[in-house]
Amino acid sequence: MIGSIVTTVKGHLQGTMENDICVWRGVRYAKAPIDGLRFRSPEPVDNWSGVMDAVDFGPVPPQPMDRAVRTGMSTNEKMDEDCLFLNIWSPRADDKKRPVMVWIPGGAYITGAGSLDMYNGHVLSKNGDVVVVSINYRLGALGYLDFTELACEGEIFENNLGLRDQVASLKWVKENIEAFGGDPDNVTIFGESAGGNAVTTLLTVPSARGLFKQAIAESPAPTSVYGKGFARQLSEKFLEILGIGKGESHRLKTFPVQEIVAASHQLLQENSQEMPGSLAFGPVVDGDFLPDYPLDSIRSGRTGGIPLLIGTNRDEATLFDQMAPPSNPN
Repeated sequence: MIGSIVTTVKGHLQGTMENDICVWRGVRYAKAPIDGLRFRSPEPVDNWSGVMDAVDFGPVPPQPMDRAVRTGMSTNEKMDEDCLFLNIWSPRADDKKRPVMVWIPGGAYITGAGSLDMYNGHVLSKNGDVVVVSINYRLGALGYLDFTELACEGEIFENNLGLRDQVASLKWVKENIEAFGGDPDNVTIFGESAGGNAVTTLLTVPSARGLFKQAIAESPAPTSVYGKGFARQLSEKFLEILGIGKGESHRLKTFPVQEIVAASHQLLQENSQEMPGSLAFGPVVDGDFLPDYPLDSIRSGRTGGIPLLIGTNRDEATLFDQMAPPSNPN
């Protein structure tokens, strides 16, 4: 059933009405991070004319499908580098200004998407009278490896891209969610596993300040944030896997995405064998976008007193024992 048309700051969107809840799927919150924007920070979308359909989910971020299926993804999901979309469930697109909850999916920063069936926001939106948003962000090497110190002369690489995507999605919510019946000044971010790590990290990202009011971190592993030294080791190993030599970092900009995904999976597997219990991908303390380790920032009171609900899901770690190789230390 056709839902109401809403007006964002860049143009009009047409969603659907499903079981008395308004739904907008596949809403682009940043330009496609492809071609010249691969390994670059997300850029705001351009204005558009007319009414854009927001009925179907956008593509999921490129990821190893055999691993993604274990976390609930369908085998027929469309994957594409053009993946920076979000989805919205709201009781009504009115002026009520409901609380907003932004879901950041997990998946060890190599799998996941906001469109998974288990992240359907319908029940939460209806029972809680809240606006629910789920997001995609870049994964694996495309989102979380740091090539800034390996760049050739004249080449520009930026780091923490998945984290920057999350901030971009929150900026979009801040600017637009009121049109969907939400309160831009009452936003809660919440996530599980890598999504929980994203939550505890976003608490300490300067550019995220003012974009959310409170946070919920489920099984977050807040220490899975790396320094520049270890991040460089992972990036160098990744280039070895791809067969890219020193002085050839420019090749990353045009490498087939399927090969980048395969190399990301190999790096994850090798890291799990060599350093069980650690992730191959995660935010990097760069002294700028992410100034310090989140726990250090939290301990020193640099998070501005944002309320945080934190805990561990029962049987959380059983999933990692099912991976090949297992991610848990023996």
